[in-house]
Amino acid sequence: MRARSARIALTAVLTVELALGLVAVVTMIPTYPAAGAERDVFAPLWVSLLVSAILSCVWVAATLLGAVRRKGSWVRGSAVTIHVLMLAAAFAVFQGVIGTPAIGALLLVLALVGLASAVFVGLPASQRKPAGDAGLAQQAVERPE
Repeated sequence: MRARSARIALTAVLTVELALGLVAVVTMIPTYPAAGAERDVFAPLWVSLLVSAILSCVWVAATLLGAVRRKGSWVRGSAVTIHVLMLAAAFAVFQGVIGTPAIGALLLVLALVGLASAVFVGLPASQRKPAGDAGLAQQAVERPE
């Protein structure tokens, strides 16, 4: 039951993160630097930030798809990595590097809920090893020595 609740929470958090990431990418497009001397300086930075945001959305979307399809441990690893990076971003926001405290609080909540749910999501039932003495007996039957 705990693993099922964690999977639902992880799917919900990844869905919110993907939606917010797509909103950030779409709202960033009209902010391309204006013509002039500033454009030569800021255009490469803007393009690299846009590409990074798009790649992040693709990464979150792939992890969300894996979580929905109940794939194995790579989903857990990917979700943990995403949420550890979000935790670092939340701390950067709180230190005043970027954003506002409201954005930092949102990042912090999403990162903590996502990290906790990623840790509590177990392996799918088809990939679990049998436990206890019955598992040892079954392994002995499958692998005779």
